[in-house]
Amino acid sequence: MKIGFIGAGKVGVSLGRLFAEHGVTVTGYFSRTPEHTRQAAEFTGSQPFAALRDIVEASDTLFVTTPDGAIARVWDDIARLPMKSKLICHCSGSLSSEVFAGAETLGAQACSVHPLLAVSDRFTAWEGLETAFFTIEGSGAQTMTGLMRSIGASVAVIDAKDKPKYHLAACVVSNLAVGLSAWGMDLLGECGFTAEQARTALTPLILGNAQNICAKGPTAALTGPAERGDLGTIQKHMACLSEDERRLYAALTGRLCRLAQIKHPDADLTALTSYLEGFLL
Repeated sequence: MKIGFIGAGKVGVSLGRLFAEHGVTVTGYFSRTPEHTRQAAEFTGSQPFAALRDIVEASDTLFVTTPDGAIARVWDDIARLPMKSKLICHCSGSLSSEVFAGAETLGAQACSVHPLLAVSDRFTAWEGLETAFFTIEGSGAQTMTGLMRSIGASVAVIDAKDKPKYHLAACVVSNLAVGLSAWGMDLLGECGFTAEQARTALTPLILGNAQNICAKGPTAALTGPAERGDLGTIQKHMACLSEDERRLYAALTGRLCRLAQIKHPDADLTALTSYLEGFLL
């Protein structure tokens, strides 16, 4: 397999280096910024391409690693070139392989290959990809699954229709967790903590919770007033919040109550769940 990258940003450079480290042939890079193209090719031991046609001709597999909004436009340009027997991929979490409309008509296969990892740097993040979980879908899923497993990656194959829900799952545990952490730090700020103190104080709690969830699963990791059915403490929490915050707290705590009921099947959480539901009407 000979893999070319169209786009020389963080994901494209990191994935290219991962492939190169595992002996997969990376033909090179093409991007709108010649300096980025040169840097990416140098970092992966591959070739910088000055024209889209050249990298397409040199590669049997192409990764479009541009920003999501540009993938369809890039595909419009690629689709004008000979694509028979080629595999065209992207790494978007939210888009499916259907963005490569008509690929099969051209004799090509299409695929999305998404790493469940926040890629933050062009030249160091590739090491994190060594242990990342990859989610794949599209007509080229079988071929790409074989490649990813050959370099030791963990892989799951999903349907295109499930891509939005899959991306939502990633956002819930990543982006929304950031929002919840910021909320907690703001509340400590209202107690007189400086921003640095709040971050320092909550770091062991955040990391410990994440480790427990990953090691034992969310149900076993659950602690706190929802697990105990502690209505009195939750009422005190509600007194600290605005109306909008109460609705959010009630919705999230209601989910915790479901986990608590699984963890403690004999517990009576009726009063607590009824109380929370009153904020959601």
